[in-house]
Amino acid sequence: MPADNGAKYHQVNLGADYFLSKRTDIYLIGAWQHASGYDSTNTRAVAAINNLPASSTQNLAVATAGIRRKF
Repeated sequence: MPADNGAKYHQVNLGADYFLSKRTDIYLIGAWQHASGYDSTNTRAVAAINNLPASSTQNLAVATAGIRRKF
């Protein structure tokens, strides 16, 4: 293995929010992560974002969309 084989993570996050009215909006949030290298147990690094289960591959993508009404 190369000398610099530590785990490396690259992540991109995007979000958008659009107001339909003064009290109502819609939103979209997404994230993508790529893992490379090996972790401290010499196992290939896998992508993991926050509280989500770790991916079985080196890539992980998540998205959330919703509508919000403020009272």
